Amino acid sequence: MTVQTTAALAAVALSIAGLLSACVSAPPAPDDVALRTDLQRPTTPSLNARVLTDGGVLDWSFAASLDPALDRITRLESRYTLKIAETEEIRIGDTVSTSGLWGSAVRYAGVQYGTRIGLRENVLYSERLATSGIAVLPTTEEALFASLSERDNLLARQQLSLSGAPRINDDNALSLVARDSFGRTEAFSAPLVPPARLVKSGCSDFAIGIGKVREDYAFASNEYGPLFANTTIACAAPYGLTIEGHGEYLADQVAAFGVSVARHLGPIGTASLAIASSESHIGSGWLARIGLEHENRLFKVAARRHVQSRDFREVGNLWVEDPVVRRDLASVGLNLGERASVALAYAAQRTWQDERTDIVSLNQEMHVGLGSVVLTAGHAFERDIGSSFFVQYNRPLGASANRARFDASDLDLVEVVVGKKRLFDGG
Repeated sequence: MTVQTTAALAAVALSIAGLLSACVSAPPAPDDVALRTDLQRPTTPSLNARVLTDGGVLDWSFAASLDPALDRITRLESRYTLKIAETEEIRIGDTVSTSGLWGSAVRYAGVQYGTRIGLRENVLYSERLATSGIAVLPTTEEALFASLSERDNLLARQQLSLSGAPRINDDNALSLVARDSFGRTEAFSAPLVPPARLVKSGCSDFAIGIGKVREDYAFASNEYGPLFANTTIACAAPYGLTIEGHGEYLADQVAAFGVSVARHLGPIGTASLAIASSESHIGSGWLARIGLEHENRLFKVAARRHVQSRDFREVGNLWVEDPVVRRDLASVGLNLGERASVALAYAAQRTWQDERTDIVSLNQEMHVGLGSVVLTAGHAFERDIGSSFFVQYNRPLGASANRARFDASDLDLVEVVVGKKRLFDGG
């Protein structure tokens, strides 16, 4: 397919999206109409309208502002989702690209078709937070390391900050609250190490999309940039393997493609391996990731190592001047009976300019009487940062205490690492 042909398809998709954003003149008779509002911040309310029919769903959302210096109404997303088979659907309008074990989740307007029109579990999706520049959705690990270092990062470039410190909870998930430049906030809870996706039969897990990448999301209603294309296809293979291919393309800037393999290894857990390469104005580069997950009634563990060459680029890190060379993530939760639990988390990162971030944190919760005692300790390996230790007692008022369980919600990674200086807002 030529570039002219793909550009023409994207133009058609954008025209349809524009018509949807202006409201469909003769929509089918709706089976249901849903309206959701967010009035937590009276100066910047938001609204989402959804019309459901037999064959599809029409979504339209916008944000309003009472500040005379800003646009009164800003369109956020508008799309029509048509179900064309039991497991397949097509979206026309604003959507978010898919990604496999690696890759960027990008907002764009165009056409998306497949069965896997969804996001990797560690992607932080928000319909209302404003982001400047190319609308790439951050991940939990990007949010975590953005808080651990003052280096240039995706959240800072998008004018996003963290309100309070990220915390690890009982499902190996990072809980945090993000804030945009308008003061809107949203809470997230997503895995620090996302699980590998397994396919049981055939190539039943796929998504293909093409359109124009979104820019300055929630700052402007209709800002779009270069042509963008994205494909993710996962297939079942012999010997219990799942083989996945993922590619992403941003016109005149970057093209990346990779293959990943995942398999459940019985009592050991689920192992995964991903390899990718990229071509950009910087040059050619490569990426490799390996991960392992295991869960039973006694403990839960997840670990992943990421290594890459200096010139590897995807849509989400085109602007990076000091790219990551290695990143390690791990968490372990132990259930010590019904009255106690222990959680251990480790995060490490090294860049090509040898900036290092290493942190280990330990959390223990014990049921004591009608309440629980939480002990949290952490240590950063960098100089001039040091260690920390916290003791917290929780007791419910008017009700008996719940049994202790593996819950590291008080495990504060950011406070431990930063030590003398807070790198986030509020809290």
